[in-house]
Amino acid sequence: MAEQVAAEAAAFGVSETSTIVDVPRAEGSGDVDQEKGPEPAAPEPPAHVIPDGGLEAWMTVAGSWFISAICFGYVNAYGVYQTYYVETLLPSYSASTISWIGSLQTFFLFAVGIITGPLFDRGYFRHMMIGGSILYVGCLFAQAQAQQDAYYQIFLSQAVGQGLAMGTLFLPATAVIGHYFQKRRALAMGLAVSGSSTGGIVFPIMINNIFNERGYVWGVRAAGFFVLGACILGNLLMRPHYPPRHSRPTPPSIAKLLRDPPYAVSIAGLFFIILGLFFVFFYIQLFAQTQGIGETLSFYTLAIVNAASVFGRTLPNIVADRIGIFPVIITSSFVAGAIIFAMFGVKSVGAVVIFCLLYGFFSGAYVSLLAPLMAHLSDHFAEMGIRMGVAFAIVGIAALVGTPIDGALIGNGPVYTWWKAEVFSAVVMLAGCLLLTYAAFLLRKKRGKRPV
Repeated sequence: MAEQVAAEAAAFGVSETSTIVDVPRAEGSGDVDQEKGPEPAAPEPPAHVIPDGGLEAWMTVAGSWFISAICFGYVNAYGVYQTYYVETLLPSYSASTISWIGSLQTFFLFAVGIITGPLFDRGYFRHMMIGGSILYVGCLFAQAQAQQDAYYQIFLSQAVGQGLAMGTLFLPATAVIGHYFQKRRALAMGLAVSGSSTGGIVFPIMINNIFNERGYVWGVRAAGFFVLGACILGNLLMRPHYPPRHSRPTPPSIAKLLRDPPYAVSIAGLFFIILGLFFVFFYIQLFAQTQGIGETLSFYTLAIVNAASVFGRTLPNIVADRIGIFPVIITSSFVAGAIIFAMFGVKSVGAVVIFCLLYGFFSGAYVSLLAPLMAHLSDHFAEMGIRMGVAFAIVGIAALVGTPIDGALIGNGPVYTWWKAEVFSAVVMLAGCLLLTYAAFLLRKKRGKRPV
């Protein structure tokens, strides 16, 4: 059997780095009829090959990079909007109320995965990519027309509309990389997710500058044109590589997944980490301004965080492919949580820059390893979508409530109580790391002594 599969794989022009996924034979093949004698065995279905490279695979990674840039990258730039809304566009509303716009947007980015994950496993990749792209671009141009102090207009267009669009795009664009990579999956997904870092650099600089020179309307429209171009490129470059329909097992139910101890505990750990993770992304620009840092540098704080995360979303993934995903994501998240405590001493320009660089690097690993971790926890190739979807939906709740809690803790200003939010965010992230450590122990126990 192994020789036959290898021969079939060779017919596909498969390289030595490719991974062959065997598929089951059709039921009843080779059955014996007592009267007619043995029937000839039905031909074996073709092996499904995960190429672990090749032009189509890397084109898909490139397309996913563009989608990541406009999904997570745009979310990472929300701190620009938070500051502008608090100070200019929505002065009648508190920082906590305004932060619900960004947190709900982030929630939908994750939570819609509970729908898009199963749809992805069933073959609806292209439908979701086209539909999500149209919705995203339309809502951005609608947001540009929001009126002064019209909270509901921004809430509907930015939080709800764009959030649903991002959620429709992000999981399929990330999960499709698993169709092409297994041995180098963490690296490939890390390269794709590094697009969010680039988006997190481009969007804050672009939006801040256009807000100052041309106003809010053209700042949002510029983001809309950027997203339009990225959606077109992403749709053209990405292509799914599903196994044959007859070889796809029925995905497990959500209830069955949540009874898998390593998976359930991992989700709990990821929940607590993301509860504190976005505090810096949402509030670093406002924090820098209240510490007497110059306005010019304050505008670039988010860009600095995201520039550092370019390396944080690629280098740790290379290590993860060698020593295992759990050790890397636990270590990186633990350091990121500990770094938040350093905000107590951030009072100068140099301290702000160093803080942003360190936090950007270590928090970046969490974002880039989230999807590979879910793929690693999957028992079968065909259940990656639903495992990612359920996990994203649950951690999305943490993204929804985390930054409004931070906003309530710092108060309404003009004097903000930063230490409360700093302690809260750091402690919950460290608690999440402890849970992930326990999840790694459970997975090692489940699978033997293989690296986790």
